[in-house]
Amino acid sequence: MPHTRDIVDDIASFGQKLRHWRRMADIKQQRLADILGVTQATVSRWEKGIQSPAPFQQKLLCDLMTRNRNFRLDHALKRLVSQSCQRVHLIEDRSHRLLCSSGPRQKEWQRDETELLGVSLWRFANRDIAAAEKNLHHIGWHDDQTDHVLFANSPRDGAPMRIVDRYILWERFYLSDGQAVRLTTGFNREPTCD
Repeated sequence: MPHTRDIVDDIASFGQKLRHWRRMADIKQQRLADILGVTQATVSRWEKGIQSPAPFQQKLLCDLMTRNRNFRLDHALKRLVSQSCQRVHLIEDRSHRLLCSSGPRQKEWQRDETELLGVSLWRFANRDIAAAEKNLHHIGWHDDQTDHVLFANSPRDGAPMRIVDRYILWERFYLSDGQAVRLTTGFNREPTCD
């Protein structure tokens, strides 16, 4: 059985490693907090060794700290989404803020992307999208137990924003800074997802 002092030393050591990695990666405490769904004060307590992250948060942090950063891939992904001929868009997974969208998606929305970039799309969700979002917790979405979800959707032609997709595919992955993102693709008929 480890002594309390050993546990405190381990927490302090982890906090120092976390702070060093975050600074080297040029990620602000608030940004890391947003990625992990905690407050900036919590990240600060972790780095000071005052508090230890929960086991699932520790696993996410270790994954982030050992992942290779490749910003070229991030830019390539955004370019592919923007130039896609499908109705597709990329959002931050937890905040639902729009990162980029394709021309067909903008045509569906009847809005230019520039007015929506950085804005949470959650306020435009219909009942089917809200139900699918609520179900993510039950299927282990945020615990990396699943990385894609396909669901049927009821189109909406009016306010607050037009949605024409009969089926929606969500695919979750991470950008090089550790940010979880969701690629959203719309279909007129049920696709085969392999």
